[in-house]
Amino acid sequence: MTVKVRLPRILTQAVRDGLRHEVTGDDVGQVLHGLFEKEPGVRNHLIDEDGRIRTHVLVFVDGERAGLSTPVPDGVEVQVLQAVSGG
Repeated sequence: MTVKVRLPRILTQAVRDGLRHEVTGDDVGQVLHGLFEKEPGVRNHLIDEDGRIRTHVLVFVDGERAGLSTPVPDGVEVQVLQAVSGG
């Protein structure tokens, strides 16, 4: 399945080819793996050392919150957001 991945602006410094990418995969985990092949600099920002989505990262598939095993239909958009905190 080919999907569009949209990354947050906060990752601008971690990417080489922009914040929007087309990758293939049947679920979020496969889609992120495809993204990391194109943009290896974002992996540590999105995935922790145990291979899980970081707690401050949210992933949405076609507007619905998703996890690594969430199926990704052909042609949908996967959006990655990072929480920003402070005081």
